[in-house]
Amino acid sequence: MEHLKLLIIGAGPGGYVAAIRAAQLGLAPVVIEKTAALGGTCLNWGCIPAKALIRAAEAYEEAKEARRFGIHAEPTFMWSEVVAHAKGAVAKNNKGIEFLFKKHAIRVIRGEARFAGPKTVTVGAETYTADHIIIATGSTVKSLPHLPVDGADIWSSDQALFCETLPKSIAIIGAGAIGVEFAYIFSVFGVEVHLIEALDRLVPLEDGEISRELLKEFRKRKMKCYPGTCVEKAEKTDGGMVVTLSDGKSITVEKILSAVGRRPNSAPLDLAVTGIETDPRGFIPVNEHYETKVPGIYAIGDLIATPMLAHTAEHEGIHAVEHLAGLHPHPIDYRQNPGCTFCEPAIASVGLAEEKAKELGIAYTVGRFPFAANGKAVASGTTAGFVKVLIAADTHELLGAHIIGHGATDLIAEFLPALRLKAKAEEIVASIHPHPTLCEASLEAVLDTLGRVMHK
Repeated sequence: MEHLKLLIIGAGPGGYVAAIRAAQLGLAPVVIEKTAALGGTCLNWGCIPAKALIRAAEAYEEAKEARRFGIHAEPTFMWSEVVAHAKGAVAKNNKGIEFLFKKHAIRVIRGEARFAGPKTVTVGAETYTADHIIIATGSTVKSLPHLPVDGADIWSSDQALFCETLPKSIAIIGAGAIGVEFAYIFSVFGVEVHLIEALDRLVPLEDGEISRELLKEFRKRKMKCYPGTCVEKAEKTDGGMVVTLSDGKSITVEKILSAVGRRPNSAPLDLAVTGIETDPRGFIPVNEHYETKVPGIYAIGDLIATPMLAHTAEHEGIHAVEHLAGLHPHPIDYRQNPGCTFCEPAIASVGLAEEKAKELGIAYTVGRFPFAANGKAVASGTTAGFVKVLIAADTHELLGAHIIGHGATDLIAEFLPALRLKAKAEEIVASIHPHPTLCEASLEAVLDTLGRVMHK
């Protein structure tokens, strides 16, 4: 049996960033990781390969549309090479984390961790005890009970990312971030896409105007979208998978992609022996510092009932480490937690959506600015979408920002410190924005809240 200062279970974004911060603080962290590669789902089967495929889709689309810039070309693509690009991005990032672990002298134990007591963990035949433990084992894809993922006819994102051959048609069940990103990828590469969402709009966690704009743009791309529709059943036939919808209609596709969310990887840990109980969904209850009911055991990332986002897990991991180290980190305000969806047009948001502001009874003013009126967007041919900003009606303090359009996931960064620092609209517009840039649309949206918009 070996005793450690800090044991971190899981080397995904939350776990590996927590380990680096712990090493900086001299805590000699040891990380247990059950897979051969560091980085977790995000790096190996999620964010990174998906964004590599999205960039390939963007490049192919740009080449196809080059004629409008006076460039004549007839592009083609090799799907196997597109997938190889995604795998290469994963491999390069894997090496980057391995380098960081070596730089900070972080030890990795390979194998699956299980608890044998409150502060005791086994990995195979080895047993470890620790002063502090951070659980960061992430999540796995969910299946609908009547549509279990089989990896052949019904895919999860794992199979979709690295499929050897593109299907001719696909039904994507779930129009959250994962669903719409794959809808964009497949549609660009010529797959007939059917996007089905049980709730009444695409990207239902976003502001309603953003959802409506995405539906409009996706339909322009000839995607068949079915908001407010459930899948009753799917049957395999000689002609393909027949999907029966709640409106009585049916569609026939080659493959089905289940994108209905993820569930926490808490069950394999044998948490009962620690005294920790999960909620009915499998999430681990924690306090504002991510400590469980057992002092010294923390849980972060997809294991707890906070947004299942890599950057969220990273901040939770840093906070947990600093707390156990005796520092005094401020609790995370999840209203300031940004969300990003990497389709085209891209989506990014932070703070209150208009529907939420109404629900809370907050008096607000809205400002909007379309990219069609932005000089850089016009010159670049990326005019779809807009910036929407909410400010408090009385104080003019920033309440929320919502962007749909090319570059949205980068443009949202301007609003993050502004929201955290409770900046007022007047302070944002007093900051000189460079010209010609897409961020001028953000400036104009804030100006619009004050009745001072310049170019609309």
